[in-house]
Amino acid sequence: MLYDLPERRSRERYHTSLQGWIMNGESDNLVACTIWDLSETGVRLVVPPLSDLPLEFELLIPDEGASAKAQLIWAAGEHYGVRFLD
Repeated sequence: MLYDLPERRSRERYHTSLQGWIMNGESDNLVACTIWDLSETGVRLVVPPLSDLPLEFELLIPDEGASAKAQLIWAAGEHYGVRFLD
């Protein structure tokens, strides 16, 4: 049963629904995303299908006035796990 699995995260996560933007330093294209989970060390993003994400990028969160360098760690469908590099 999934409820019995131990928590593997080193930091507490907070459920959110923030609008974000993924900016690849090599191009001016922005990819819209939704930030579902947020912690001190990373986020879980929901990205539209067929989006091409780089392994490292700048994550912009306009509503919070924040940005961070980030690294893609895992992907499952439209969900992406990202670690902050800052």
